[in-house]
Amino acid sequence: MLSSGSFSKNRAIAVLLKAAITIACFWYVFVHVDVGELRRAFSHIRLQWFALTLVLLAVQIPLVALRWMEIIRTLKIGLAELSYPYLCLGTAIGQFFGQVMLVAAGDGIRVWFLTRFGGGWRDGFISVALDRCVGIGLLLTFAVVILLLPSRLDVFAGYRTEVIAVLAAVLLACLIVVLLGARLRSAFGMARMGALAGDFLWSAHQVTFGPRGGAVLGLGCLIHVLTIGSIWSLAKAQGLELSANDAAVLFAIMVGVSLIPVAVGGGWGLREFAMVSLFGSYGLGAERALTFSLYFGLCVFVASLPGAFGWLAFAWPQTSSIADRHGLAQRSSNPRGDN
Repeated sequence: MLSSGSFSKNRAIAVLLKAAITIACFWYVFVHVDVGELRRAFSHIRLQWFALTLVLLAVQIPLVALRWMEIIRTLKIGLAELSYPYLCLGTAIGQFFGQVMLVAAGDGIRVWFLTRFGGGWRDGFISVALDRCVGIGLLLTFAVVILLLPSRLDVFAGYRTEVIAVLAAVLLACLIVVLLGARLRSAFGMARMGALAGDFLWSAHQVTFGPRGGAVLGLGCLIHVLTIGSIWSLAKAQGLELSANDAAVLFAIMVGVSLIPVAVGGGWGLREFAMVSLFGSYGLGAERALTFSLYFGLCVFVASLPGAFGWLAFAWPQTSSIADRHGLAQRSSNPRGDN
């Protein structure tokens, strides 16, 4: 078993490697662009469309919180004192930390947030992981549908059929596992990690096919549609004429790349690398592609700023004491404690 010192050292090495990848990606894209043209492209922005982009990204925070709440209710996690406004606060804080640090850090903050209200680490981890998996699963589903639509941004050229087949196979495999989740639970045994994996699969089945499954999946779809809308709006802000299908293709690539855990923050550097490499020759140009990606990252960061103020408010002694009282009351009524 790794000691805490070895774990901290390995985590620090992982962060440094991700930072190095981010720096290398930015070095690559800036070598392949004209800085003067990039400056001119970056200075042209239509503020009304830019503001709409921010709104479309910001309203996703309460929607993610609502989806998370439905998952918590499905799993019957004992958090009677935790209200929807508090979940919005925790979601906003997690979104902010996911942008300035790592996506995993943002999810970890959300798990920690639930423990402040009496939830167990195990339940918190499962609920947040399922919320993340719902988003990723729906992203893969959207990607398959998007690749079937006509678009001038044909980034996969002659390999579109193969890409669709691979994504469909992955989705089918995931669906089978979730369908059999309740039956597979006992196959993992009672060991610590095995029991956690079994509980996760059982919970995934309940969340997807339970009475609240429609609400969870519907909210996930709405969140992705709003993201596509924000990309289309940002294109209008930069004077780019993109169709809804083109915006959907950009959504699948940028959001998908941002979820790959090899860069810091919300995919900074890796997203720009993908945009310049894939879309620089499709009428955007390397400079416009890079500008678009940087503006999108900036919009996501600005939309996450309420989480920074929420973190300051939650860390304030008076607010923290409220959370502690909620947690104490919940633990007194939940003899399982940290399950």
